[in-house]
Amino acid sequence: MSLAEPVARTRPETLVEGIAQKLIRHIAANGLRGGDRLPSERKLVGMVNASRLPLREALCVLKGLGIVESHRGKGVFVKHLDLAAVFGMLSPLLRGHADIDIGHIFEARRHLEGSVAELAAAHRSEDDLAAMEAALAGMQSSLEDRRAYIEHDMAFHQELGRSTRNPIFHVIMASITDLLVEVQHLYVDVVEVRQEAIREHAEILAAVRAGDGPAARKWMETHLENATRRM
Repeated sequence: MSLAEPVARTRPETLVEGIAQKLIRHIAANGLRGGDRLPSERKLVGMVNASRLPLREALCVLKGLGIVESHRGKGVFVKHLDLAAVFGMLSPLLRGHADIDIGHIFEARRHLEGSVAELAAAHRSEDDLAAMEAALAGMQSSLEDRRAYIEHDMAFHQELGRSTRNPIFHVIMASITDLLVEVQHLYVDVVEVRQEAIREHAEILAAVRAGDGPAARKWMETHLENATRRM
């Protein structure tokens, strides 16, 4: 595919957007990875068929997305890409731009997180288990601090997604984190509710640790059913 070939879009793209897309395609087509250097500005100008100003603006867009980074006096380099972090930045936009309501969130979670728990039971490592244990311990130690408790709760679910060894699940969990945090603030703010949720997380973790996929799925589904009831 030529770098000058246009990308099909639902609306006309701006010049800067088009250049950013060409740069992304260049990175992908050439298998560039974290630490690899992009061609010089002079060469990039010729490759994207544009002047320096829009090229620099496009590079700023990619820097903002965490795709590239500049090293003063050395050039522009591909950044070590954390897809979960990139998609996580978009999480706050989902609710307002996709007409998502609470029912949508719980329906998606029932279908998604049961599978995540089952796959985690099959593929988790000792490091994964240690990370989930730390998150669970954090939930327990933060019973009186709702904000901290929610942070540890989200960390548990993120680590569960990571434990599947399928990065797509981790990315999906990161992309909906803001929605899940919003849901957490709808629960009754009492310690007993958090203690009940901790017990459910402990059962999920025990099943994952035992490598029992069906049990991990069952406990995750039970947790989500109870979470709906606690709303």
